[in-house]
Amino acid sequence: MNRLVALLTDFGTDDPYAGQVAAVIAGGTDARVVTLTHGVPPHHIQLGAHIVDASLELLPCGAVVLAVVDPGVGTDRHGLIVRRDGRWLVGPDNGLLTPPDRDVQCWTLNRPETWRRKVMPTFHARDIFAPVAARLANFERPEWLGSPVQDPVRVDRPSACTDTRIVRGEVIHIDVFGNLITNIPAAFVQTGFMLETRVGATRIDGLAATYGAGDTPVALIGSWNLLEIAVPGGSAAERLACRIGDEVFVHHADD
Repeated sequence: MNRLVALLTDFGTDDPYAGQVAAVIAGGTDARVVTLTHGVPPHHIQLGAHIVDASLELLPCGAVVLAVVDPGVGTDRHGLIVRRDGRWLVGPDNGLLTPPDRDVQCWTLNRPETWRRKVMPTFHARDIFAPVAARLANFERPEWLGSPVQDPVRVDRPSACTDTRIVRGEVIHIDVFGNLITNIPAAFVQTGFMLETRVGATRIDGLAATYGAGDTPVALIGSWNLLEIAVPGGSAAERLACRIGDEVFVHHADD
């Protein structure tokens, strides 16, 4: 079986933290270790949760996701195993792994004998979560690693809302190309209608299929299955003077 452990953190790559976590996993399993990203903005739990959501279906069933955006490390917040869509997730119990609108199976990490012998209160990713992720990749059962929990932490994520004509969302991420990624899901953008997207003072008619459609700002469904706003060959963030949190509106018209 092609076993896989995928890493997602806000550690960046300038410090040794991400590499040390990967080293502990590699020392505990021969499963392949891949990186989703270490570039989540520090402490940005909500964006990390969106990236987890967008990435799960790309991973093989049985894969383990070690996701750590953990401003509460060392406090009384718990560690967690979550079972979602045939995959295992390991990380802090702070809403990163647990969608606010779905029931999921969860286990709290309370078996210290399955962790590293010495646990630093500032680095649970290395000393608790990484050993547990390796054990899951080795087919250990979650009940060997923790106890079932019925009330994991849920965090409200910025979510788009809609009525019959207008969808209101916001920019949740600006990628390295300057594309504005919103929290408006593709399902809210009905291609059977005439669409007008508005961000700030900019209005965009219709829905493009690609980033390179023309030379003016375009709206399109990106790889996260969310509405994005882009400028072909340029940065939408700079061109439109947009920041994370700016509101985005999609207007549906019959004609």
